[in-house]
Amino acid sequence: MDHLHTPVENTKLSPWYFAVSWGVAVLQQKIVDMEAAGFNPTYDIYQLEKLQDLEQFLKMSWDQWLDRLDSSKTAQEVK
Repeated sequence: MDHLHTPVENTKLSPWYFAVSWGVAVLQQKIVDMEAAGFNPTYDIYQLEKLQDLEQFLKMSWDQWLDRLDSSKTAQEVK
C-alpha cells in the first residue's frame, strides 16, 4: 500500500471543488472590499493563493477521475 496515498471517495471531488470555488469568489470580493476601505489585504491574498491552488488540485483530480471512467468503457458502450 502506498503510504503517501489517502483514499478519498472520488464522488466527493465535485462538491468539494464547487465549495472551494465559492470560497475563492467570496475571498476575492473581500479583498476588493478591503482595498476599497483602505485596509491591507496581504493575509487574505496569501490565503486566496492557497485556496486557488487547492481549487486547481481538486479540478485536476476530478477531471482525471472522469477520464478514467470514460476510458473504462467498452467499445460497445462507446458505440
